[in-house]
Amino acid sequence: MFRKNSLFKDTNIMSLVKKITRKIFRLVENREKRFLHNTSIEVLKYVITNKSLPLWVKLYFIIISGLVVFVAVNLAVGIYNKWENTPVIIGISSHMTTINSIPFPAITICNMNQAKKSKVEHLVPGSIEYAMLQKTCYRETNYTSFKNLQQKNETFTNFIVNISEKCENLIVSCMFHQQKIPCTDIFREIFVDEGLCCIFNLLHPYYLYKFRSPYVRDYTSLERFSDIAVDWDPMSGYPKRLPSRYYPRPGVGAGSSMGLQIILNGHVDDYYCSSTNGLGFKVLLYNPIDQPRLKESGLPVMLGRQTTFRIIARSFEASPNIRHIQRSKRQCIFSDEQKLLFYRYYTRRNCESECDALFFLRLCDCIPYYLPLVYPNASICDVDRFQCLNNAELEVFDVESSQCKELCLPSCHDLIFYPDSFTTPFSKANFRTRSDYLKNLSSEYIRKNLAVVHFFHTENYFRSNVRSSYTGSTEYMAQTGGLMSLMIGFSVIFIAEIIYVILFILSMIIFIMF
Repeated sequence: MFRKNSLFKDTNIMSLVKKITRKIFRLVENREKRFLHNTSIEVLKYVITNKSLPLWVKLYFIIISGLVVFVAVNLAVGIYNKWENTPVIIGISSHMTTINSIPFPAITICNMNQAKKSKVEHLVPGSIEYAMLQKTCYRETNYTSFKNLQQKNETFTNFIVNISEKCENLIVSCMFHQQKIPCTDIFREIFVDEGLCCIFNLLHPYYLYKFRSPYVRDYTSLERFSDIAVDWDPMSGYPKRLPSRYYPRPGVGAGSSMGLQIILNGHVDDYYCSSTNGLGFKVLLYNPIDQPRLKESGLPVMLGRQTTFRIIARSFEASPNIRHIQRSKRQCIFSDEQKLLFYRYYTRRNCESECDALFFLRLCDCIPYYLPLVYPNASICDVDRFQCLNNAELEVFDVESSQCKELCLPSCHDLIFYPDSFTTPFSKANFRTRSDYLKNLSSEYIRKNLAVVHFFHTENYFRSNVRSSYTGSTEYMAQTGGLMSLMIGFSVIFIAEIIYVILFILSMIIFIMF
């Protein structure tokens, strides 16, 4: 009797569940029909709900609809790939930049003569000083043959200072912005990869370096500078409040009379060894916060000629909206995104210089004198490390060093100077100049030893290059939405409708199960 009652109850429950299920499915079906009748996609209304159409007509429209959806999705994927692969576009700024709002380029001048003959002709082969001279003159030498390399009276940097031409003898006449200026007031001595050179308009070491370097790289004769040092970088520019005389000095106007004119004396009779196969000088124009590398980028200035460098300024800016894009895709780095070990400001050349310094420090446990001291306690490579330096210079482009430099992307905000140079020989008859230095010199001496160089801007204004987002999220939605709407009448409302139907069906299923 109990079993019959239980079976009867089970049968009633099953029939009740079936009735509820049928009602739910009818309700869902009615909702689906209403949805299909009122949906924003016309194809669903026309093909599915219209029962009077023949089967082949429905199949035709289903196939066409499938092809249209396929094309629309492919086009939308293409837009997405373009958005991902080309996130940044470089355009031209809408406003002009004046040259007096940016610094005049930093200029480094190096004598191709690496040593004065009068200072080194007495050195004895086999001595420590002679070993230093071979390294200074880029001569291939087996330094293991030198004895007592550890016993030395002076460092390699002091040796270079003693045998090199001083800036006050190298640059003998200066005019800047039509004013005669003592060259020692605007040029400083600095160590670069071509030895001891003269530099103009570089940022002061206090703003450029994170800690003080004990060598000439941080300049000499600071007490002779009357101009006040101020901070500057391509991203922030000059401070709002500026003194009457300051440096880095800005440009004033276009034309040779508004630039820098200098006279260089090569002292040919005192030549001993040259960094190249000729006489003269090397010149480099660059950003005032950059690390100069004359060996790869220096431009020649020949003796007995007047050389003119017409400066073309180009600056790069970046919109803040590209910060969220990965560095590898936008291919630039904001100066406040990456901190360097020695330099306060990030630039690509500063970053690469630190990579080289770390490379030599790893291989030789020292850093060459012309590279940044990435650690305060790091030592400068001296004569006892010359053999290691020579071997390391052959491996400077190894995998590890290259991987480090690959991470040194260009700065998002940058200032670059492109020099357009041309040269003409001095007149054989009469050589005229406004410098008093030449009054007592013969024409033969002038043509043999001197060089006149002009640096000036060609235009008062220029336009910056601006990095900005090529396609933002708004543009991407507008383009893909336009495609989907054009092809299948798709809209955001339809997405809401689909979500509503799915949630409704799920709620009905949950109700049946529980």
